Amino acid sequence: MKYYFVNLAAHILVTALFVVLTCLFAGRNRRKKTKHIVTYFFPIAFALITIVDIVLYTAPRMMDINSMINSNYYYTSGTVENIGFMKNYFVLDGDYYYMNPLRNTLSEGDTVRVKHTPNSMFTIEVTKLTDSDNIEEGNVIRETE
Repeated sequence: MKYYFVNLAAHILVTALFVVLTCLFAGRNRRKKTKHIVTYFFPIAFALITIVDIVLYTAPRMMDINSMINSNYYYTSGTVENIGFMKNYFVLDGDYYYMNPLRNTLSEGDTVRVKHTPNSMFTIEVTKLTDSDNIEEGNVIRETE
């Protein structure tokens, strides 16, 4: 849970940095202090990066704050298809699940049951399943602890 809030704070800081850069470069354009033609487009580029960062990372994590505090999680079972380069995410039936890379002990082909948040797909707990366990592929169940 600590990793979730640290990750959320990092994404908020990155978003704030891009907003500040957008404002700085837009102010330079307004005051006509921009010397190179390419730098006129920096405010647009930084604004687009800000929007993408908010939509893909910051907003889903902020929407899951209530789920984290109240322990409302979803459960999904499936087979791990791919693990990220830095081990901070894995792919389960086409969906990306994010987790603390220091606790990622998964390997491709493992059958797992994942406890995750509903919006950002941030993993709370991963349980490896054996052949004797009852596995329902792609089954998403909303449970409250």
